Amino acid sequence: MSLRAIDVLDIYVEPFIHSGFRLPNQPYSYYYRSLFSLHNETCSVWIHLLGTLILIRQIYQHIIYLSNESYSSVIYFYIIYNCIGASIMLLCSAQAHLLHSRTIADHIRSFYLDYFGINFYGFTSGIVLRRFSHEEKFKSIDNQTNVNFNNDRYYLVLSLLSLYSLSIACFCKTFYRRPYPYSHKFLQCSGVLVVYSYQIWPVLKNLILTSILFDYGNKELLESEQKALYWHFLQFISFILSGLIFVGRIPERFCPGLFDLFGQSHHAFHLTIFLMAYCQANAVFEDIRSITSNTIEYNWFKDILYTFSVLILQLLAVNLWFRISRPTIEQRYRVELEKQLQKTL
Repeated sequence: MSLRAIDVLDIYVEPFIHSGFRLPNQPYSYYYRSLFSLHNETCSVWIHLLGTLILIRQIYQHIIYLSNESYSSVIYFYIIYNCIGASIMLLCSAQAHLLHSRTIADHIRSFYLDYFGINFYGFTSGIVLRRFSHEEKFKSIDNQTNVNFNNDRYYLVLSLLSLYSLSIACFCKTFYRRPYPYSHKFLQCSGVLVVYSYQIWPVLKNLILTSILFDYGNKELLESEQKALYWHFLQFISFILSGLIFVGRIPERFCPGLFDLFGQSHHAFHLTIFLMAYCQANAVFEDIRSITSNTIEYNWFKDILYTFSVLILQLLAVNLWFRISRPTIEQRYRVELEKQLQKTL
């Protein structure tokens, strides 16, 4: 049995989606079983569940290849580290879409974990890009432009930006109600955009130098370097597409109700997010093949320390925002919740 948009609280409803909603206030087993039934979240959940499996297989292939080339064991740590960050993002997203429509508390909790997954991956991917993809490949040009950043400064700024992005997403969930104004979308997207821009800029600079200006800094690019830039370009395009799809709500904007179960923009958004993570992992793999690991072993412990620190801070932020948001949002929907409870009695 599925419900229409008018039968559920508007906090559970995406714009232009009219049907395919699950019953609220059911046991958790009902929502886990809904993995194998058709509703408007089915594709969103499965795209990221299957995407996680694909990423794990991809990383396994990368490790097998590098093991035949006698790379340092620290390299394997970073490959697995990158996969863990991406998998956490996809799995947090999958659980959010699986469980969010049970109760308001579950909705808040599951989506705050979703926001955590996005921003934790924003941090972990930023660390991996710093270690491998920010490697200055064009020494003569980089000396002229002075774009080297101190690692500690980079880590600190990336940590603060990821916490800002997480907090601004929770703020929007707490203090805005559907239909959302444009300021909501602007704030929600700004945090992720700032984190991504900070970590990807050195890569984009290298991409612009080689692909647009054709300036290689008096050296020929290795085949692996060319492949890395190609995959970085694809991950950048995937990210841009994901943002446009998320904001545009196309195609359901033009045919409300027609794409409730298949083909809605959020399904495409999930696909492009997975593609971004997949292309990023391939890009890092090619970057690893093109650089030495002499400077990496010295820093891996610091990377773990920063990662656990950011993990704890982000989870504390999620817990704090949940305590703030739950009474605020439940009070906002108090009348609707009472009516919903009377219907079930």
